[in-house]
Amino acid sequence: MGAITTLKKELLSYAVSPVSWVIAVLFYLVRGFELDGIARSFAVFKADPNQFPSATYGAGSTFYMVLLVPGILTMRCFAEERRTGSIETLMTAPIRDLEVVLGKWLAATIFFAVLWLPSVLVLHVLEYGPFFGADISFGPVLSAYLGMFLLSGLLLSFGCFASSLTENVLLAAILTMLFTGLLTQASTILAQYLGDWRNEYYGRELLSKLDVYGNFSSWFARGLIDTSQVVFYLGGIGFFLFLTWTSLTSRRQA
Repeated sequence: MGAITTLKKELLSYAVSPVSWVIAVLFYLVRGFELDGIARSFAVFKADPNQFPSATYGAGSTFYMVLLVPGILTMRCFAEERRTGSIETLMTAPIRDLEVVLGKWLAATIFFAVLWLPSVLVLHVLEYGPFFGADISFGPVLSAYLGMFLLSGLLLSFGCFASSLTENVLLAAILTMLFTGLLTQASTILAQYLGDWRNEYYGRELLSKLDVYGNFSSWFARGLIDTSQVVFYLGGIGFFLFLTWTSLTSRRQA
């Protein structure tokens, strides 16, 4: 019950925050130009419309939404409350720390998903006559969005953890963005230090799981769901939410 109360409160704060809607406007302004260019290319070369969604996943707006937005959405979760002193009220409220963590993370995840919903509607509009005039297979689309939301859920959970460590909202956002950048490059960086072990079974598996963009392109974007990747993301989400809960609990006990 406490998690639902926190979820409603945080969703309302996102809904009335001008920052949230500035993100949405900028995202769809840039994405509109990108989709227009991709659609024109498909029309000129008479490409298969079913390949259009995959072409949009590599657009720059997708990369920047995943890289920047999780940090911006979660930077105020706990840092702002620590800065203003309202964290003390939260800590003394009749609600468990875990419910607070889950409510804040769920709110950020749901709002991030809401920001993406219009992009699915755009794909549906493109099916009509003035554009492609053909049905687009939405199986790969749903699979791709599942992969994107799992990755974003992991980044948002880290963002909550980073926000619980400091009262500086800017520092919390930067930490999350640095983590995102490191995660996207982790497989390449780690491979340089593993030597011959990277060719062993466990080395290959480790590098494979950390190659988040490679797995997205090879699996989710093609309509395939790799259950091991799903477990990896869910495990990462649980791990960082646990760290966030531990951070809050230690503060309560201090």
